[in-house]
Amino acid sequence: MNVEKKKRGRKPKANPQKHRLMIRLNDAEKKQFLQMFEKSGQRNYSAFIADCVLNKPLKVAVVNKSLIDFVVLLSGFCAQFRAVKNNFNQAYLSLVKHFGEDKAQKMIQIVAQSIREFGLLRNEIEKITAKFRELCLPK
Repeated sequence: MNVEKKKRGRKPKANPQKHRLMIRLNDAEKKQFLQMFEKSGQRNYSAFIADCVLNKPLKVAVVNKSLIDFVVLLSGFCAQFRAVKNNFNQAYLSLVKHFGEDKAQKMIQIVAQSIREFGLLRNEIEKITAKFRELCLPK
């Protein structure tokens, strides 16, 4: 009987990490290490240390929460501006339908001035935003 035994257990890794090294840090160095580790985005200490020791480039992504909040609010502002524009057009068409074009133009004059001011304010905000991008965003 020539029956081969089935191999059991986990398959061996192609490149096992079997060498272990140890470092000792004082409190200040440990604090600095943890800050660097958090910025790196690595999942475990050993991968982070290996990257640092073997001179692999360390990637640090900084998330600016205030910049994200600013972009969200600015996007909401543009959406509101579009909504006001759509409502203005609908109101004008409704007035033309019920009162005629001459009366509708006279009635809408009051709203039109505030819409123009709102548009100028939007342009100023876009200019300020462009300056903000130049100052705050990395190139």
